[in-house]
Amino acid sequence: MEPEQELNSFPYDAMVAGKEHHYRLTENEGSFGVEQDGVVIATVQNVGRGWKQTSGVPLSEELLKSICAHIQSHH
Repeated sequence: MEPEQELNSFPYDAMVAGKEHHYRLTENEGSFGVEQDGVVIATVQNVGRGWKQTSGVPLSEELLKSICAHIQSHH
């Protein structure tokens, strides 16, 4: 049995369309899962030229930039 890998996970709150949303960002093998209400809705990754959403529900450009700035400030 392999030892469990401890994931780096942290909360993030953001206003979207005038409503506050609560997210959890979880690092996993070079990318970050974006979780909302217990469901992973997107994956973002730093691809060398900046951050890019690589899968999931399309995030607004404003939210994507905000999430990626929070990830960078957290590390």
